[in-house]
Amino acid sequence: MDSDSLRLFLHLSRSLHFGRTSRECHVSASALSRSIRRLEQAAGAELFERNSRAVQLTEAGVRLQAFALEVLGGWDKLVGELAQRGTALRGTLSLFCTVTAAHSLLPALLAQFRRAHPEVTLRLETGYAADALARLSRDEVDVSVAALPDVLPPRLLTRVIVQTPLLFVAPASPLPGLSDVRAPDFARLPVVLPEHGIARTRIDRWFRAKGLTPKVYGEVSGHEAILALVKLGCGVGIVPELVLEKSPLRGELRVLDVKPRLPAFRVAACIKRSSLKQPLVAAFWASLDTS
Repeated sequence: MDSDSLRLFLHLSRSLHFGRTSRECHVSASALSRSIRRLEQAAGAELFERNSRAVQLTEAGVRLQAFALEVLGGWDKLVGELAQRGTALRGTLSLFCTVTAAHSLLPALLAQFRRAHPEVTLRLETGYAADALARLSRDEVDVSVAALPDVLPPRLLTRVIVQTPLLFVAPASPLPGLSDVRAPDFARLPVVLPEHGIARTRIDRWFRAKGLTPKVYGEVSGHEAILALVKLGCGVGIVPELVLEKSPLRGELRVLDVKPRLPAFRVAACIKRSSLKQPLVAAFWASLDTS
């Protein structure tokens, strides 16, 4: 049993989706399946129940999940403590963000930290924006890049990186109910919404304030997926401007001049206040003051 296999198992135990874990952990589907089979052989029990519709943890899988969290947490702490005995900071700093943030924000965010601590390994997981703070809260990562809620939990420390507006986006082609880009007819116009998260909360509040009940075409987990459905003509979507700017679909979409505007996202680097006791996290946080 190795730490990489346990980390893959932990991700799969949370996502319960082999394809998602494969993508977000940057391993092939076959490599992921082999890793899980090796763990099941070592444990002498099946860890997941799989059928054509769902993946679920077995009782053995639930027990291994708790064991893996304890073992990996202890291992990372030990490695960090032992590394401090040398002259250079060593160990692994784990981060979570969206694919868009990984492309557009992480290089600048981590540049100073990497220059100061080149022997620290960065473990990056990408996924849905709505999951970022939950992953941090469950101690699954050390740092999350996340959109901040209106009320911050007191246990969090945050450093705002960028503010980005939430935009109504439509396909470049004609769409029923969209004869006027400044006054869409939401009684006829289908919309593609985020399934949950801060963006969904603000969108629901916006429609309630307007006294409107949106005609929902679909609810999806990722902003990038919303843009794909909008491009196909499924409806109007609502996404952060940052996502639209970095999207390869940008040239095939148009922004609607809808009023009142939705509140902008504040995207920030986030850590738990208690994690400043960990040398790697403290060093990362200090690097933000000099970047």
